[in-house]
Amino acid sequence: MSNGDKRFIYIVVSKTDTALGKLIQKKLGVSYNHCSVSLDESLENIFSFGRKELHNMFRAGFVRESKNEGFFAAHKYSYVAVLRIPVTEEQWWQVKECLAQFKKQKNQYKYSVLGLAYCYLGIPMKRKNKYFCSQFAAELLQRSGIQLFDKDESLVRPHDFLGLENGQVVYKGEIRNYCVA
Repeated sequence: MSNGDKRFIYIVVSKTDTALGKLIQKKLGVSYNHCSVSLDESLENIFSFGRKELHNMFRAGFVRESKNEGFFAAHKYSYVAVLRIPVTEEQWWQVKECLAQFKKQKNQYKYSVLGLAYCYLGIPMKRKNKYFCSQFAAELLQRSGIQLFDKDESLVRPHDFLGLENGQVVYKGEIRNYCVA
């Protein structure tokens, strides 16, 4: 284990140039419109709710992303902020177990466009097996005993992660330039 035997969860918030990304940025007046979770500092395995196919925004759900594959490989100039959140050993393993369950049942999950609209309106809404990216990240961590927000997970937006007291921004820049220190 690196980093002095401490465990961390990495949150990647990104500014993407997709049609939905631009709409979110404009409507909410924020720079970041997407959120992902990683257990590894290298960001080779990032998990979120987003596009399952690069050029098809209508086929979306639970996805594995990587800084070097898929969406981020095609959009290597996407601007990101990478946050490092310290967690206990038990919490880290709980996140890993929750992610394993999502991976195992990935075809049961869909992207929640309706949930995204309700989030914009400030109305909490949870739907079975349907998430948008920041709702997924917040709920994944909450299920693992990592309570980061004083609001319902369905109201958490990607940029909310930047305001966390215990989150340390370890990188800001284009995803293609990110490397482990």
